Amino acid sequence: LQKRRMKPIFLIGYMGSGKTTIGKDIATDLKIPFLDLDQLIEEHYQKSISQIFKEHGESRFREVERNMLNKISDYENCIISTGGGTPCFFDNMEQMNAVGQTIYLQCSVETLVKRIILSQNKRPIVANKTREELEIFVTEHLVEREPFYLQAQSIWQADKLDLNRLHITDNR
Repeated sequence: LQKRRMKPIFLIGYMGSGKTTIGKDIATDLKIPFLDLDQLIEEHYQKSISQIFKEHGESRFREVERNMLNKISDYENCIISTGGGTPCFFDNMEQMNAVGQTIYLQCSVETLVKRIILSQNKRPIVANKTREELEIFVTEHLVEREPFYLQAQSIWQADKLDLNRLHITDNR
């Protein structure tokens, strides 16, 4: 039997939406590789995303991100978690829609803030913000980014993600 070829599945959404958690879970269930775009960039450049931002600025990082997305766009049989900003620059969203399946993991601001606080020290862009500042930041950022996220082929409500059990819970 020949294994069926499957277009890549791109998971998009704001930081804390569960792209990595859900991506790993789906990849395990489907027995296919899970790829994290940010991790691939870090491995290729031997620098953290925050180092690249600090040394070269956001516009250079977005070029690097775009180049890596181009490199992996023809991959098959894999789940790819993108950075929160990936769909919002260049024609990245159109490209992902053209070559694969895109899924927007949509969450409320409240859920995102709760999750981001758990890993706040690992996220330089929000590291020193109070809860109130974080709520304002996430709300404003979502207003900018959601028009891109909503171009996804599928939208999954990811508020019910159980981070301890690593899969979406059934809330019936």
